[in-house]
Amino acid sequence: MNPMDIILGLTGLAAGSLVGLFVINQRKFNEKELQAKAEKRLNDAKTEGSVLVAKAREHTTEIKKEFEFEEKHMKEQLVRMEKVVDTKQSSLQKRESKNAEISRMLEEEEKVVNLTRAQTAELEKSLGDKLVSMTGMSREEAKEHILSSFESSMIAESEGRLQREIEWAQESAIRDAHNVLAESIYRYGATAVEEGEQQAAVKVPRDEIKGRIIGRGGHIIAFFEELFGVDVVFNDEPNTILVGCFNLVQRGIACCALERLMRERNITEEVITRIKPLAVQDMDRTLRREGENVLRILGLKNLPPDFAILVGRLKFRTSYGQNILRHCFEVGYFSRLLASEIGADAQTAFIAGFFHDLGKAIDQEVGGSHDVLSKEILEKYGFSPEIVHAAWTHHNAAPQETIEARIVQAADAISASRPGARAESVDRYLAKIKDLQETALSFPGVKKAFAINAGREVRVVVESDRVNDEGVNKLAGDIAAKVQEKGGYPGKIKVVTIRVTKATDYAR
Repeated sequence: MNPMDIILGLTGLAAGSLVGLFVINQRKFNEKELQAKAEKRLNDAKTEGSVLVAKAREHTTEIKKEFEFEEKHMKEQLVRMEKVVDTKQSSLQKRESKNAEISRMLEEEEKVVNLTRAQTAELEKSLGDKLVSMTGMSREEAKEHILSSFESSMIAESEGRLQREIEWAQESAIRDAHNVLAESIYRYGATAVEEGEQQAAVKVPRDEIKGRIIGRGGHIIAFFEELFGVDVVFNDEPNTILVGCFNLVQRGIACCALERLMRERNITEEVITRIKPLAVQDMDRTLRREGENVLRILGLKNLPPDFAILVGRLKFRTSYGQNILRHCFEVGYFSRLLASEIGADAQTAFIAGFFHDLGKAIDQEVGGSHDVLSKEILEKYGFSPEIVHAAWTHHNAAPQETIEARIVQAADAISASRPGARAESVDRYLAKIKDLQETALSFPGVKKAFAINAGREVRVVVESDRVNDEGVNKLAGDIAAKVQEKGGYPGKIKVVTIRVTKATDYAR
């Protein structure tokens, strides 16, 4: 055998032995590692099982305690219910016993009543026979006479009682109305008269601009006044031009035109004519902005721009010195307060109260009654029939069919009629009040006269021994006719005559 082969064989044998030993050792190591992992998992499972068992026992204990507590509570409740049932049974037995006693007493009382009725009938028969024998009248005639006397006395007493009830109801209604009005006026406090005149001031940067606006010989300013229908006053104040006009929208357009003219280098009639449409657009933007602010306050949305312009025009309209927009807001707020006091629709009253004078935004341009114009405008823009009716009838253009309509009329009277609400001198107001009172006092039988509600109502107290009930109505008509004949009083004046009759007697 070749020595090399022997060496290779021995080398292979040695290598195989080493590999076998490595494999055997590795297998033993893996078995130990697996055994250790298995023991560890077993210990973890035992620990987790112990924890779960403890939790289960604890949960079972809690459930047992809750069940025992609920069982105890149910037993106590059952005991209380048994006591209540026993009490009710005892009370029912007592009530049945009491009812039986009452029934027995009623039966006895009924026997007594029947006996009394029989005795009364017998006594009545005997008295009737005596009455017939004493008076010489038959039974039927005596009965008719007694009934007639009784009926007369009852009629007189019922009329007196009815009159007292009517007077009490009227006094209560007037007192409640006064309380509602006083509460509403107290809760609303705002000035009603617009301070200012029928003139607006336009500031001028430099005095030499006034000369350019006046023009040579004053022909430029004369053309401006004729085109815009206003009066322009210079030199009253430095750096100021005054523009006067009864139509405040027209006055505003003229002011916008003057402000544009100040930016022109050459002022001619052609320039003024060109500027006028631009000034109208400026004023329309102002009106629309004012109207949109008002509609936002009212909570009205999705209304077209031309309606906002109409509402904005109310700010540039006055009546007896009272700004119409302020007046409309005041009537709206008064209407809402009154409606909330008496349980009417407050929102309908508020919107109708504000729009009651909407027609005044255009009445100077188109003519016609402002309440009819208000109705047409509100119908055109889709307002509800309730709002249209309440706003339209505040001057009795049609019979008022809703409580909101009457509320709007009352709120309008509060805003416009109270002293100081409109620009009227104190001397003139006092003279009107005094004249009304003297007119009423000039009639015979009048004891006192009071002019109230800013001179729109006269209350006359008459002497009851000189004026009877029929004369009260005639006297009211005579006083109203004389006031109407004298004239000089705006609107309607209500005349109320009052006659009081007192009767006194003594019980002895």
